[in-house]
Amino acid sequence: MKKGMLAALLSGLLCAGAQTGPGSYGGTVSGADLMDVDLMFIGAHPDDDGGVSGTLARYLLDGGYKGTVITLTGGEGGGNATGREIGRALGLIREEEERRSLSMVGVDSPHFLGLQDFYFTLSAEETEKKWGGPNFVCDVVRLVRLRRPEVIVTMWPGPGTHGQHQMAARAATLAFNYAGDDKYCPQLAKEGITPFTPLKLYYYPPTAEAATIAVPTDDISRSARVRYVDLKSVAQFNYRSQGWDTFSTLPAKTAPPETFMLVGSRVPVPQKETSLLDGVFVAQTGAPLTVRLSAKPASYDIGSGQPSDVLVSFTNTGPVPLTQTQFALQVPAGWQVAPAPAARTVAPGETVNMTFRITAPLGAEPQRTPVQVTYTARTGDQPVTGRTSTFVRPVPAVVATFTPTFDIAGYQAFARETGTDWVIGDLSTRLPLVLGATTPVKVTVTNRSAQPATGQLALTLPAGITAASVPSYSLKPGESQDLTVDLRVAPSALPEGRHSALLAVSLSAGAFKDTASAYVIPSLTIPRLAVAPKIDGDLSDLANAAVGAVGPADLWWRTKPDSAADASAAFRLGYDDQFLYVGLNVKDELVACNIAPDDVKAQLRSDAIGVTVDPSGGSRDTSTTLMAAAFPCTTAGFGARGFRDADANQGPMEETAPGMQVASRQVAGGYDIEFRIPWAAMPTQPKAGQTIGLNLVMYDGDTPDARVGANISQSGLAWSAFSWGGKQALPYLWPRVTLGQ
Repeated sequence: MKKGMLAALLSGLLCAGAQTGPGSYGGTVSGADLMDVDLMFIGAHPDDDGGVSGTLARYLLDGGYKGTVITLTGGEGGGNATGREIGRALGLIREEEERRSLSMVGVDSPHFLGLQDFYFTLSAEETEKKWGGPNFVCDVVRLVRLRRPEVIVTMWPGPGTHGQHQMAARAATLAFNYAGDDKYCPQLAKEGITPFTPLKLYYYPPTAEAATIAVPTDDISRSARVRYVDLKSVAQFNYRSQGWDTFSTLPAKTAPPETFMLVGSRVPVPQKETSLLDGVFVAQTGAPLTVRLSAKPASYDIGSGQPSDVLVSFTNTGPVPLTQTQFALQVPAGWQVAPAPAARTVAPGETVNMTFRITAPLGAEPQRTPVQVTYTARTGDQPVTGRTSTFVRPVPAVVATFTPTFDIAGYQAFARETGTDWVIGDLSTRLPLVLGATTPVKVTVTNRSAQPATGQLALTLPAGITAASVPSYSLKPGESQDLTVDLRVAPSALPEGRHSALLAVSLSAGAFKDTASAYVIPSLTIPRLAVAPKIDGDLSDLANAAVGAVGPADLWWRTKPDSAADASAAFRLGYDDQFLYVGLNVKDELVACNIAPDDVKAQLRSDAIGVTVDPSGGSRDTSTTLMAAAFPCTTAGFGARGFRDADANQGPMEETAPGMQVASRQVAGGYDIEFRIPWAAMPTQPKAGQTIGLNLVMYDGDTPDARVGANISQSGLAWSAFSWGGKQALPYLWPRVTLGQ
């Protein structure tokens, strides 16, 4: 090809490129322009994009926008439903799965930060520690500044989900807040990167009620010619190592909308959004796309009857002045607002910052309350208007709250620091209450008024939970006081058939009410055994051990068993100076033996028993625990194979817990299985008289002729059974076991 022809061809291609899409990408004139996108999702693992892939397809394939995904890890800490690869090898597979899935919904250049994906955790704090501290946030900020997304979507940043999900969402929140601030991550300036300010931030909502927008998936994609949900299902079929191919059908069985929660906006948005791009590329009626509008209260909690500031910022980003510009705050009836700024002209490029003072009346309901900011203006002869919202919560003079657990407290601190504390909503603290014992519960009472305050706490407790006494308070103006309430739990607090329970308790001091989640956990004293039992699958030599049971009602995972014959267990616990001994008689009508003897990992894949031990009794995460497990049989036949799973030293027991033994034998209606777990293999070694955390977990998979290595998990039961991780990754919710003298 002649040089002139090549130049003409390149010129034509560049000109064609300049016409792409309605978003911020307007052609390639520099390397940075190649990076420019409109929408960015930030997650922790390959497949975390599962909640946004239908929306990506809608906007990228059919809307002409550009988008990308940042995945912080390779997902190598997860399971492998299709092969033997683990560690970095599995991470590379999962990254490729995500590339292929994302390419089908319009993302052609995702990013992987390569942070460590380790064992399952619910701890944001442990995640940050494993990732070497907060420096990884600047790696996210780098990509936000380079790729310049107007809209960021991420996961839920608070407790109740995977710790790595929490940290991915917190990094996304920090990037939204500070990527436009040249003082944040200043070392990035040495790379020639300039600050960039995203305009909107969305979370995956923690509840259905928290969602502010629903994007439908049951209509047809113009480019793919199938429903968005079907395109999503086909794309997610690629996540085979996670077993998604087993339920990603075509057509998809259901077509729920993808829902999101608007957390932050620097542009006006309509009262009811219909697009993530509202206010960015899609104008609300009567509103231009050339203004920035944001509002932030000085404090989310405001004292009833006490003035509090709301900070409003408005920028005219258009080429012409906005005349007769007026601003107003809309608040509930009975509230006061001051001042009302006079009308003014806002020049092109000018930013107007103003402070409104609001006062909620005495007796206002202490609940999240929207405060709407509106503006009206004229551009030439054309009237324009727009709105945005923020939230405050009026609270009375005296407020009493349960002192939060460390994980709730950590998230609350992050939310306050980032101005997202209104998002917390009704996230309640957790109160682990030991069955049959008295548990001291800490309470903080604060007097926000200018007058002294005295009174007595009021408690609302479910049946079976009683308070030894209810303390009084006496507070000076502005003073806080820590009190203790002793709660005792009787067996009558448990629902029928269960050995643990989740119940609501509430506390009030006057008009303010705080609700906490009381987790009733079992307790047991186990004997020191004079004669060590032989680990052979015969439980008769554990006759002197302490006894307990797990039944179908103790469900935490998936499907409730049909009956006790389908899945249940009676167990025995004992110890001596060297070992913890555990024996279970398991009822299981179909015992699956589909795990190869040299593939013992990920206990939830098949029939298995887990024994989780917190030897200190005070662990905040599983890094300082030992989590033993065993399959009762393998493809080689009956004969248990033991290993450690989901703690800081995973792998076959011979390598990770020297001295550990397991044994099993098939019996009528199921199997017997025994564990001998050495104290020496644990992070700390408890002494007689100490109380440790110890949970027993049973997995059941009733798939006949299951494929070798297939994940057939159907039910998960536990002695202390709480959904999504409580049975596994929150040691403070494990039963309390005292080592008898």
